[in-house]
Amino acid sequence: MRDLLAVAVLGIVTGGCSSQLPTGAEPVYPVTGVVSREGQPVAGADVTFYSAEKNRSAFGRTNDKGQYKLTTFSSNDGAVEGSHVVTIVKLALPPESTPAADLETEAYVPPGAGESTQPKAPKSELPERYADQATSGLTATVQTAGPNEINFDLK
Repeated sequence: MRDLLAVAVLGIVTGGCSSQLPTGAEPVYPVTGVVSREGQPVAGADVTFYSAEKNRSAFGRTNDKGQYKLTTFSSNDGAVEGSHVVTIVKLALPPESTPAADLETEAYVPPGAGESTQPKAPKSELPERYADQATSGLTATVQTAGPNEINFDLK
């Protein structure tokens, strides 16, 4: 009886540690690649693959060498099989604000005085067309038999 209990507990513990896909999820396949523009790697760009057929998307961010790996359910697991429309976006970081002058000087201006209260919209460092599924012109096909190395050289 004690052995049966030990086996049951072991089954519960190890069963909870498996890395299974969510219930009803499509299988995914590793996808990697490089994003470049005019032959130079694009660092910090967000790459998104959209599968209209399977109603599923995958995303990744490029490193300093322009390399990305896609994620759908868990880190770097890949994308679903089939055709995808791809968008690539890289937003510029907002400029650093200048330090405020000392309160005791005539140069001091209260925060926000004379400035718009509306936050500035982030600016894209890549042509806007790549940010929209309808205009990106970028497509990819993910296959079950890899490797799925999909590179993009933006103009």
